[in-house]
Amino acid sequence: MKQVYPKVTHLANSPIDRLSALEDLCRTKIAEVLQAYLNAEADELIRRRRYERIEEGAPVLYRNSHDPERLVTTPVGTIPIRRPRVRGTTYESAVLPKHARRLPSLDRTFHKLWLEGLSQRDFEPALRALLGEQAPLSASSIARVNGQFREEFDVWKSRRLDHERYVYIWVDGVHLGAGPADERRVILVVIGADAQGEKHLVALDEAMSESETSWREILHDLKERGLRTPRLGIADGANGFWAALSAEYPEAAQQRCWLHKNRNVLDKVPEKLKGETRRKLREICKSTTRAEAMSKIDSLALSLSKDYPKAAACVRDDVDRMLAYFAFPKASWKSLRTTNPIESVFASVRLRTNVAKRLRSGASALYLVFKLIDRLSLTWRRIDGYQTIALAQEKAA
Repeated sequence: MKQVYPKVTHLANSPIDRLSALEDLCRTKIAEVLQAYLNAEADELIRRRRYERIEEGAPVLYRNSHDPERLVTTPVGTIPIRRPRVRGTTYESAVLPKHARRLPSLDRTFHKLWLEGLSQRDFEPALRALLGEQAPLSASSIARVNGQFREEFDVWKSRRLDHERYVYIWVDGVHLGAGPADERRVILVVIGADAQGEKHLVALDEAMSESETSWREILHDLKERGLRTPRLGIADGANGFWAALSAEYPEAAQQRCWLHKNRNVLDKVPEKLKGETRRKLREICKSTTRAEAMSKIDSLALSLSKDYPKAAACVRDDVDRMLAYFAFPKASWKSLRTTNPIESVFASVRLRTNVAKRLRSGASALYLVFKLIDRLSLTWRRIDGYQTIALAQEKAA
């Protein structure tokens, strides 16, 4: 390859002008090095340098000038490049494909900025200020880059689960404002904890509602891909999931979320009683035995039954599911009582999706949510009492 030595450049006097001149110098030298490399590739292909005679027995190949100049965007800005043409063979550069307009590192930057909250319409003005006015940027080019999310999601969604063992699963339906304005679609989520207490995103799909049919489709698909029966499923009070879980995994225990229960009860008492009622509900959760919890439930329901019968009925509703966690190791009770593993994740997800206002389709919401959760999962901690998961597995055996 031809060696390229920089010419001495006298930079400006002011700090700002010197830095600007340095940026220009970097772009210029990168362009020179890349152009020299492309020319060297062509020379090696035809086995001689420019203007040298053809050796006997060598292929009859000729340099045929250059393609029209094109702009290639790099992390340091946009540079002009002319690809050498070779007559007599099909020529493809190893470092610069025929139609490449930017380096792969920029695509990764687009992905990261999109996930961090930069809306698609803001990409062009924000990146043009960094990469230059001539950079090949548009809303459609950003959309094509983000189309790679769909490919990753499709591969993940069809993966086999034969070797996975999720002892506990948390499920919930989350509304993100995805889809047309006259449709209220919901994102159905399943997160599981494995034998080491590590949490994983197990399933993610869109639906029109949290119906039994919608949940059963998800659970049936997981079962078809090899997911074994979890020891416990944790969800809110939506009956659709419980019916689906009983149909697909009848041996799994069922735990209803105390966080949702508290909200339901507090919604049925006046403001002046909310503080005391909230305290008593917390006391129920602090019980050390199932019998103690039942006694406190009866006491709270009795105190509300005269003036607030709906609240009392709500306290007593679905008691068996509310107290299912007592059958599992005590060290994990805090993690098993609520769907907080999903609630906390989507608190962060909404920070990004709220920027998008209304997502155009449920599908686009899925790809975005999948990538966001994939990134967030890098910092997930193990569930409380993960050391005792083996005890839960032994009881199931």
